[in-house]
Amino acid sequence: MKFSIVEIATITQLVLLSVSAHSVQKIPLYYQKRHHDHDFVTTGARELKNGMLGGLVEIGSPPQKFILAFDTSKGFTWVRTIDCKADNCQGRCSFNPGLSTTYRDAHQLFTMDYGKGIVNTSLFLDTFKFGDIKVNQMPIGGAYLMNNFDQGFDGFLGLGRSVNLSNVARYEKRSIPESGFVPIAYQQSSGVQSAQFGMYITHQSGPGFSENGSVFKEEMAYTTKSNVTQQSTLTHEKSKPSSLMSSHSTQDSKSTSKHQVTTPGGYGNLAKRHYHKEAPAGYLIIGGVDHDAIEGKLHHIPLNNECGNSQDWAVPVRDAGFENNFHIHKHAKAILSTSTDVIGLPNKQAEEFRKRWYATYDEPDNTFMVPCCLMDQLSSFRIQLGDIQVTLPPHYWSHFRQTDSCCEMCRTNIGKSESEKNFILGSSFTNAFYTQYDSEKEQISLALKKNHIDDDLEIYQV
Repeated sequence: MKFSIVEIATITQLVLLSVSAHSVQKIPLYYQKRHHDHDFVTTGARELKNGMLGGLVEIGSPPQKFILAFDTSKGFTWVRTIDCKADNCQGRCSFNPGLSTTYRDAHQLFTMDYGKGIVNTSLFLDTFKFGDIKVNQMPIGGAYLMNNFDQGFDGFLGLGRSVNLSNVARYEKRSIPESGFVPIAYQQSSGVQSAQFGMYITHQSGPGFSENGSVFKEEMAYTTKSNVTQQSTLTHEKSKPSSLMSSHSTQDSKSTSKHQVTTPGGYGNLAKRHYHKEAPAGYLIIGGVDHDAIEGKLHHIPLNNECGNSQDWAVPVRDAGFENNFHIHKHAKAILSTSTDVIGLPNKQAEEFRKRWYATYDEPDNTFMVPCCLMDQLSSFRIQLGDIQVTLPPHYWSHFRQTDSCCEMCRTNIGKSESEKNFILGSSFTNAFYTQYDSEKEQISLALKKNHIDDDLEIYQV
């Protein structure tokens, strides 16, 4: 799994999409109230360098602001804390539980393994807000140690299927709530009408965060300065995440405003950059489907649940290949994950790709590099997910550049899934489509985006 992320700050603009028989209207959600059962929320986001999306969230009371990367691979949300002393935690925003009156300690450590990245956390419950969606006592992992999460972001917003935390946590002899952000928001009636969500990219955005965490908006200086100042006022024990194991008994503070426009927030050193009006590079649609963003129809793919209750957004793979079809396992599945931009092939199929294109494998990046003189000969990636056939042209997953020699190598987003049978479909795949995730119907849906220009990208039912 690849985590080479350059963060771009989020200007979160919350709007209500009023569904009618003919169209979806986008109405600013400052003062309006919902009047329809099928209304849903869309929140602007910024595209990260490797295709991931990041959003501005608020944790605690009073709120502390962080940029979290959207992650559909796991339904587990975590954030850096003041107990993280590693080099990759320095100069970032870190959650300080001592400053939140609504913080509750779960008295349990929890480790999440992402394959090539791992995060060690201490579980806690606190108020969590994204856009205008507020969740009370949401389970969150406070990260005190991370491996292979070196770039400028503060944590992950878990949009995968919920992770069962009850078997590891001892929170006042009661079960920890399920971990997925959208299901919790739906259960708490936090303005979400269903437990489904969608995601799509609207355009390629310019640079924003640098690898040292600098941001593109001057308005973020205040948040950056205040967050860093808050962190510097405390002393910490080095041996254990003690601040996360402390207990708070203060009751949840009540909101004094019926509406709120979330302003930009960031971390690290402010880099002064001047841009014109920044339009969102994509949207996270929560609680419904934005049909105005879709060309044609949604193609539904049932989740693969052959092995019981999976915690992944995994669908069955019937066929796959490039020029020729691979020989794939009869129980192969594809996991849709926005925490990487890599299209990960099973080990044997990855080796076939390497030999066919005289590729070299960049292990830290988990991608294959192909001689640049062969890039224009690459063929489309084809995969059948359930009964849905998808064809993804090379320009979605390869990076051609002009060179003077065939000895020079060009990068692709084809890598290894570290599995003998399963595929990983990262953002190089998902960003090509409007992607809908539905935990109630247990399905994933794909559609071409509105005003799509014909470039050989295909999706159809077989």
